[in-house]
Order: sequence, then C-alpha cells, then structure tokens
Amino acid sequence: MNIEQLEQHLNIDANFYTEPSLEALNYYMQRFMFTVPFENIDVQNGVAISVNLETIYNKVVNHKRGGFCYELNSLFKAYLEAKGFVVHMVSATIHIPGGGKSLDGSHVSLIVTIDEQRYMTDVGFGDLPVQALPITNVEDAQIIIDINGQYRAITNDNHLVYSQKLIEGAWVTQYEAVLIPKSIEAFGYNIEYNQYHPNSIFVQRLLITQPQSFGRATMSHEQLTLTKGPQKEKYPVTSNNYRQLLQKYFNLDVTINRLEK
Repeated sequence: MNIEQLEQHLNIDANFYTEPSLEALNYYMQRFMFTVPFENIDVQNGVAISVNLETIYNKVVNHKRGGFCYELNSLFKAYLEAKGFVVHMVSATIHIPGGGKSLDGSHVSLIVTIDEQRYMTDVGFGDLPVQALPITNVEDAQIIIDINGQYRAITNDNHLVYSQKLIEGAWVTQYEAVLIPKSIEAFGYNIEYNQYHPNSIFVQRLLITQPQSFGRATMSHEQLTLTKGPQKEKYPVTSNNYRQLLQKYFNLDVTINRLEK
C-alpha cells in the first residue's frame, strides 16, 4: 500500500499533522468519508469481495471505487496505523428498526485509543458522523453534532459499546460492538454470508451512500434519496439515468448489472 498515493487520492495534506491526535483522526476520517463511498456494487454484480489489503487499496485508489464495511474499515485501519495510531478492529451487530438485530458480528468497526480515551471510528457504516465518537458511560456521554444529526457512543461495561443516534427525541442504537480486538480473518463467515446468502440485505438490494456538503446521498436500485436535514428528496433510478447519478453524487464510473436489464 502506497501511503502517499492514498493521501493524494483522499486529498489529505500530510503536513497538516505529524503525530496522532483527535484533530488528526477527525481530519483523516472526513477526507476518507467524503471521498470513498459505502457501496455494495461488487456484491450486486457477483464479484467476490476480498479483504486482502492490496486488493482493497487497488480497488479504492486505482479504480476509484468504494466498498462495504470489511473493505473500508480494513483500509482505514491500515492507514491510521501507518500514521502512528493505536487501532483495533471490533465485531458489531446492527440493530434493525422495529427491535430486531442482524447476524451477530455482521458489521466491523474500529476503536482508536488516544491518550487513554477510546473513540468509535467507523468509515464503513451508512449513517454516522464524519468524526470519531468518544466512548463514555451514559452519564458522561459526549454528543457529536453532525449535519445529519446527533450521535453518541456509550458503554455500560468494559465489553459492549452502543453507537446511537438521536431520533425524534430518543436515543436509538444503530449497532452494538464488542470491545474485544479481532482480526479481519475472524469475520470470514459473515463476509461470505453478506455477499452470497439470499437473506443478506446486500444481496437483495443495491446500497450506495456517502455524506455530502448538504447532508447525505443514498442510492438503491430503485431510488436516489438526498437527505438535507429533516427533509428527504427522492428521485427514481432507471437504466437510463443511474450512471449519471453515480457520477454526480458518488464519483463512481461503474456498470451495475441489475440496472442494465
């Protein structure tokens, strides 16, 4: 992995920060998230997902693509480690609206430790702020205000942390993560499930999302949703317009097979 070329792709000025800090972490997160979209196009196209670091790097930097959590957080972890950060990969389970949960460990997140303070650092989830979330107990919760809402990361013990968003006055858990470091190899079953199992949401639906200056753009195989504060604008996605939408909102130039039919 060529760090200099990755920074050029992300438009990161390497001279801004020379050592790990929260300010540096948030800067790197913002540049990564505004450049690299979350997308499952390879899954939709039947292309096998690789978690080999050089393969991910080539996909993102040379082919100007995004990826889903296993790919994006793997690449960002390697970058942060190259910049001197202490980073651990952790297993997370997504909370589904209505009270359900995803397959245990279906998501991978990152925990960064700076001056003994832990931060949830996730560039591979569809709705999180473009900065790290301090992990605290609920009494000392530090709320992060982002253009897309208010967020916090709380822990009730030393083993679980809950990523939450304020929705209609209530804190709603987006996912829970186990604070035990894991390697990407530990996610083998979930990676296979998410790209091949018919019950996987990534198999069932196209999902592309990325923060924007106005909020967030999210695209399925049916519609494009532009979230601007509390307002949502929705536009149909067709075989005739999807390439234009991909380029305009996600800077992607790729064929999506199901939209060519």
